[in-house]
Amino acid sequence: MINKTLEVLLIEDSPAYAELVHKWLTPTADIAFVLHWADSLHQGLESLSQKAPDVILLDLGLPDSDGSETFQTVKIYAQKKPIIVLSSADSESLALQLVQEGAQDYLIKSNCTGELLSKALRYAAVRQSTQTDNAPEETLSDQTKVIGIMGAKGGVGATTVACHLATELHLLTNQKTLLADLDLDAGQVRFLMKVESAHTILDAASNIARLDRSCWGSIVARGPGGLDIMCSPGSLGEGDPDRDGLRHALTLIRAFYNWLVIDLGRLSNFSRSLLGRVDDVLLVTTTSLPALFETRRTIEALRNMGFAGDRLRLIVNQLGNPEEFRGRDLQQIYGIPVFAKLPEAGQELHNACAKGKLSAEDSDYRAQIINLSRKIAGLPEEKQEKPKKTVMQLLSLRS
Repeated sequence: MINKTLEVLLIEDSPAYAELVHKWLTPTADIAFVLHWADSLHQGLESLSQKAPDVILLDLGLPDSDGSETFQTVKIYAQKKPIIVLSSADSESLALQLVQEGAQDYLIKSNCTGELLSKALRYAAVRQSTQTDNAPEETLSDQTKVIGIMGAKGGVGATTVACHLATELHLLTNQKTLLADLDLDAGQVRFLMKVESAHTILDAASNIARLDRSCWGSIVARGPGGLDIMCSPGSLGEGDPDRDGLRHALTLIRAFYNWLVIDLGRLSNFSRSLLGRVDDVLLVTTTSLPALFETRRTIEALRNMGFAGDRLRLIVNQLGNPEEFRGRDLQQIYGIPVFAKLPEAGQELHNACAKGKLSAEDSDYRAQIINLSRKIAGLPEEKQEKPKKTVMQLLSLRS
C-alpha cells in the first residue's frame, strides 16, 4: 500500500469527465491524490516535459490526436511512468492492444467508478515501483546525447563544426546520429552537406501526434554513410516558429538516436527556448575582438540559464598561430577553460566546399575535429587505427 501523495496527470478533453475524476479522487486515510489536468495532447506533453507524474490517465480521443498515435506519443514523454488508458466501450480491443504495447492498464470510461479508478492508480504505481526496483541500471551507452552547437557571433564557423562533428561521431561510434539544423533563417547545413530534401524540421514540429519512427523516416534526409540530416527551412525571418512544436519534436526524435548534433545558430529568444532539450552546448568562437566581446556576453547569458561547468564547452576556431594563444591565456580571456582549439583552415574548407566535400582526411583541421569527437564520445585520446571507411569515402557514396 502507498502511504503518501500520488500525483496523477489526466489528459482528457472533456471538462465534465475531468471534474468527475477530480471528485472520485478524494483523499483517504492512507493516500492523497493530486490531480493535474490537460485537455489536449499538446498541453499534456507540455506538462510531462516539466514534471513526470506518478501515473498518467490517458484518453485516446483528443482534439489534436486520436487512437494509438496518442498513446505512442505520450509513452515517449512518460519516461517509463505507468499509463492507464481511458477507453470507450467500442474501442476496448484497441485498449487491449495498447496494454500489450506498454500501457499499464485500461479502464472503460462508461463503467468506471471512483473505487475502480483509485485501485487502478494504486496498483499501477505499485507495479511500476516494483519494475523499477528490479530493472537493470541504465548505462551511458543506453542514453542519447544531445549536443547544441552555438556561434558566439556570425562567421565563426559554428555550422562547419556541427557538420564535421556529427559526421565524425557517427564514424567513430558507429551509432545512430542525427545532424539537425535549427538555425531556421540560415539553413547552411543543407548547403555544406549538399543535401536535397523536400522536408524540414518544421514538418516534424507540425506532425507531433504521429511522429513515430515511420513518420520520421519519411521526412528525414539521408546523408553520407548513414548519417541522418534534418534541414532548416532557411526562412529568413518569415515569422515566429512553433517553439512548442519544435521542443516536442526534439523530445520525440531523441528516442531514435544515440547522438543528436544540433546547429542552434546564435543565442536568441528562439534558441533559448530549445536549450531545455540540450545536454551540452559547444560555443564556437574566434580570437577576433568582436568575437571576444560577443563570447563573453554569451557565456554569461548561458551561465545564467544553468549551462555551466561541463555543460558549456568553448571551442576556439580559426586559430592562426596556436603558439600565440596558450590554454591559460585563452581561459583568462574568455573566463572558462578552452575545450578544443581548431586551426585556421579557411582556404582548405573553401576548396572542399566547392567540391561538395568536408575537409580533407589528412588535414590538421580534420585531425583536431577527430580529437574533439573522441573527447565528446569518451573514447581514449591516444591515436587509434583509422576507420575502414573515411569521411571522403563515405561522401563519395552519394555520387
